[in-house]
Amino acid sequence: MIARVDLAAINQLRDALPRFAHPPLGHLHHLNPDQQRTHWLNEISKNLADESSVAFASIDSGNVNGLLTYNDSPWDSQITGRRIGNIKHLAVATDDHAATEILEELIDELARTLDKRETQCVACRVQSSELAAIHALEQSGFLLMDTLLDFVLDFSRVPTEQTSRSQRDKRLKIRLAEPSDMSALMAMSERAFASYFGRYHADSRIPQSTATKIYSEWVRSAFAGWADWILVAEFDDKIAGHSIWRKILRKQDSDSLGVASCDLLVIDPEFQGHRLGMALVDGGMQISRDFAQYLVTPLHVCNYSVQRTFQNLGWKIAGARHSFHKWLKP
Repeated sequence: MIARVDLAAINQLRDALPRFAHPPLGHLHHLNPDQQRTHWLNEISKNLADESSVAFASIDSGNVNGLLTYNDSPWDSQITGRRIGNIKHLAVATDDHAATEILEELIDELARTLDKRETQCVACRVQSSELAAIHALEQSGFLLMDTLLDFVLDFSRVPTEQTSRSQRDKRLKIRLAEPSDMSALMAMSERAFASYFGRYHADSRIPQSTATKIYSEWVRSAFAGWADWILVAEFDDKIAGHSIWRKILRKQDSDSLGVASCDLLVIDPEFQGHRLGMALVDGGMQISRDFAQYLVTPLHVCNYSVQRTFQNLGWKIAGARHSFHKWLKP
């Protein structure tokens, strides 16, 4: 049976989460399972509290064995001029042929609901090991747009002091961003992502100029409070790059582990080759040490130069995720 889910059913979902095989942050193998599930439940609660949310559960013999949550994406919708939303969570308790069928039923139920709301595009990102979810999405008409590698830094495995700072060009300065920097950083992002290859650029239904603008608007959202801090690189007193950082899991006690994320690393094309990316990542690492055990970042599978930057600072590949889009209406 497929049933609609809302915040009132959150306790039932809490009991179901341990049965699901692929939790968020599942690639952080030393993370306390209780902390991991609490983070997942908080994410679900936040999604369900949004007025645009749509959520369904598959129920068998009184137990939840599948879950789908969806939210509109007003940010993407405003930029593209199309009504776009995201499947935030797509989970199932088994990992066999029956799992694919359960997820297909949940996706079909969502499609019927969104048809009445005139949603035009749905996006979904799943771990590469979630074969049942991948098969269900593809059989439901979703197309693969890109693949991201999940890089992880475990502070217990890297030196306290990074050597990169001693190798910096003396013309390079790293500082926290100020509100007055926003327009310059947005313009820089448009230059840097003009010929990018991420999921927005890969979608033939989204014009390239619109796809590029999405990344610059990401900067505006960061200044509006979505990010916890933004770092700026100056070279010869000119703004030359920036990185956006966010706390995604806070330490609750001595037994829990904090997690922070580097969500965006941008270097102005004019200043490539000056090790700005390494300096910006290293700067974020130094800030994070006080409250995080792990750092994570998603990097496009084809973005080799940026992958090398993170690897040179001790980050390791710990997982991968595929991004899918489905256009419901022209």
